[in-house]
Amino acid sequence: MPLDMKKCFFLFLLVCLTVACTKGNAVRLTYALSPGGAPCSGEITVFGFEDSRSETALGKKRDGVVITSGSDVADWVGWALFDELRSAGCDAKYRTSTVAPGDAPLVTGEVLDVSLNQTGATTYRGKVTVRIMLQKGGTIIHQEKFTSEVEDVVLPGYGTESEIMAEALRGLMGEIVPTVCRKM
Repeated sequence: MPLDMKKCFFLFLLVCLTVACTKGNAVRLTYALSPGGAPCSGEITVFGFEDSRSETALGKKRDGVVITSGSDVADWVGWALFDELRSAGCDAKYRTSTVAPGDAPLVTGEVLDVSLNQTGATTYRGKVTVRIMLQKGGTIIHQEKFTSEVEDVVLPGYGTESEIMAEALRGLMGEIVPTVCRKM
């Protein structure tokens, strides 16, 4: 094998190994709607959230292995809010790049913290912190920081890291949605 082919092959193996090791510790962020919810009426636009976390890894296992996200956390939060507002009865729209000026309220925000850490042999703690901003006619009419934290067991057939993170986000939406509906 020529030297350049050996270098390419070695580089390919290194990339495959890196991807394989990283994927094993990546948590897929999922979401399922909360049961019930705050009543909502009217039009509202959810504008894509900003990821303002200082650390992009979710956390660590007890052995020091880094836990990463298999999903974009800002999209995870923004789309969950959109789904919850629609489920509550709002005429919700989702935008990521531009928003036409208008009288309809606009809600956006920033993800301040999303973490998942192993706290015991089979327990993990998930935490989500978000700051939302509700605007109307270009003016901020409400701004608030919300945090939700869940600790639970992770065992095959009982629970997963993804479910802990989904539950933490559901707890957050349980506070955000009624606030947004009330303020719009």
